[in-house]
Amino acid sequence: MSYPSSRRTSMARLSDTPSRRFFLTGRAPSPALVSDDELATTPKSTKSIYDDPNILKSVSRHLVSDVENSLKLSSGDITRDVYKSAAAISDPVLISGGAGGNGNSNSSEANSNSLRRSKSLTGSDLFTVGERRESMASQLREPGAFRREFLQRKKYGFVLERPTMFTRNFLEFLSIYGHFAGEDLEGEDFLACDYDTRREKDDEESPLLRNVNINGIEIEIESEAGGEDDETHKVQAKTSSIKAFFLLIKAFIGTGVLFLPKAFSNGGLVFSIGLLLFFSIISFYCYWILAQCTIKTKVSSFVELGDKTYGPIMKYLILFSIVLSQLGFVAAYAIFTAENLKAFIFNCLGYKLELWWVVIFEAFFFVPMSLIRNITKLSLAALMANVFILSGIITIVIYTSKDLIKTGVKEVQFFNASSWSLFIGVAIFAFEGIGLIIPVQQSMKYPQQFPLVLTAVITTCCFLFIGVGTLGYLTYGDSVQTVVILNLPQNAIPVICIQFFYALAIMLSVPLQLLPAIRIIETRIFGKRASGRVNSKTKWLKNIFRTFITIGTCVLAWAGSDDLDLFVSIVGCTACVPLVYMYPAMLHAKIYGGLAIFDWSLVIFGGVATVYTTYQLFT
Repeated sequence: MSYPSSRRTSMARLSDTPSRRFFLTGRAPSPALVSDDELATTPKSTKSIYDDPNILKSVSRHLVSDVENSLKLSSGDITRDVYKSAAAISDPVLISGGAGGNGNSNSSEANSNSLRRSKSLTGSDLFTVGERRESMASQLREPGAFRREFLQRKKYGFVLERPTMFTRNFLEFLSIYGHFAGEDLEGEDFLACDYDTRREKDDEESPLLRNVNINGIEIEIESEAGGEDDETHKVQAKTSSIKAFFLLIKAFIGTGVLFLPKAFSNGGLVFSIGLLLFFSIISFYCYWILAQCTIKTKVSSFVELGDKTYGPIMKYLILFSIVLSQLGFVAAYAIFTAENLKAFIFNCLGYKLELWWVVIFEAFFFVPMSLIRNITKLSLAALMANVFILSGIITIVIYTSKDLIKTGVKEVQFFNASSWSLFIGVAIFAFEGIGLIIPVQQSMKYPQQFPLVLTAVITTCCFLFIGVGTLGYLTYGDSVQTVVILNLPQNAIPVICIQFFYALAIMLSVPLQLLPAIRIIETRIFGKRASGRVNSKTKWLKNIFRTFITIGTCVLAWAGSDDLDLFVSIVGCTACVPLVYMYPAMLHAKIYGGLAIFDWSLVIFGGVATVYTTYQLFT
């Protein structure tokens, strides 16, 4: 179909400015698609053509009469809205009703079937009162529209709202916990954090060779392809050294510090101090060589590192130790919480509750918490837990110091030959924090400063552990309780509050402790990509599995509640010794080989210590 040249000229002239293009299409172009000169000549009071029947009538003179055939023209789908809007004003020229070019037939029928457009403002308006209006999705489909939209937003002073420093740091800790031991604990139905914490993937602009610092030597390595591993195993490398220090302190200091006074009683004062110093040095060495192995091999997962060096057997040994240690920690925390809640109820109500009732209550509390997939929702709970733990430690130090001044130093032993093996497991339990070594080291902006940060963390923890253990043992002697809070004045209001809030803090932190074990087992059973979002059966199977694990952990806690220090020692010897001291040394001996004799000596020492202390504990 051909049209008079005058009509074609009119339509071309109609589209030579933004305003006329706006009349033709029925949509104002996005401000991001308009040049600065055009913006300067476009009146801010421009209205949509749908709001002015006179403008629609003027535009309709340049339109073809056959609405259906108009779709065959160039950009006919773009001008379709104009034809519909023109028909909505009951113009006889446009209401053809499918009768060819007549335009007058069936006008009333077309009128009745047409839909009137709402008078409300839409994205067609370039400006609202004094501010720029955002582009609509249909306008952003233009090539390069997102870039132009960004530039226009920047011009008008638009900035994204950033979370506060406190919120950002705490969410970063949760995100790092989502990569426990370098493992990817995020699935389709689980998010460690709502904020993106991954490094940029290698793309076509990434250098083929990049410099990496290994043992102080800059070497070039090939860039990795931007695949799935890059997405899942790497966290954003922008954490400062100070922030990394506090992240690791937060990981190391927990309930274990409260078991140390009783552990000092089991080991003896001098023996315990010497062994804590020894374990602090060995722990630093093992954590440091583990970080070095990840740098050398470019593997960011503890488990994958074992698989690459020794094969599937080492991989599953590491997984087993991680799961066993985390479940053991949760069970020990459950016993600790039950003891504190039992004492709190007795001090407040005068009712001596059986411990297993408290464990049942904990199970009812833990189960729904374990079903949470997005642990960002636990940020408030985890924050409260940290505040309560810090307050509890301060209260314990204050009251223990007051009792020491009032009653003097109790009779103590330098070495307790009858129960020294109990101290080893508790000391290792207190120093265990290997799960966050890899993700924190990889998140640092300057990873070469990690040894300095690790030294500061281990030194701080060592002095804190020695101080709390020595203070509690000197104050209460052999009468010190497994949980030192029970030695404090039970009628003091601050002590009663700490019993409750410290127990609440541990209960709130249990979901974070259970997370690595649950996700590791869950991934091996259901597969990494099995999502409950699209399959309700998978979701409920996962819920049942999580419930089973949580209840099983509570049953384990009840079974070990009669002798808490023995239970903690068993967890430390059987799970923590291989995980912290044996596996990193084996990996380092295979990857580097320079200190193979020392590494294998450490492996043998760890194995003998595990077998002997476990035997001593059970006999």
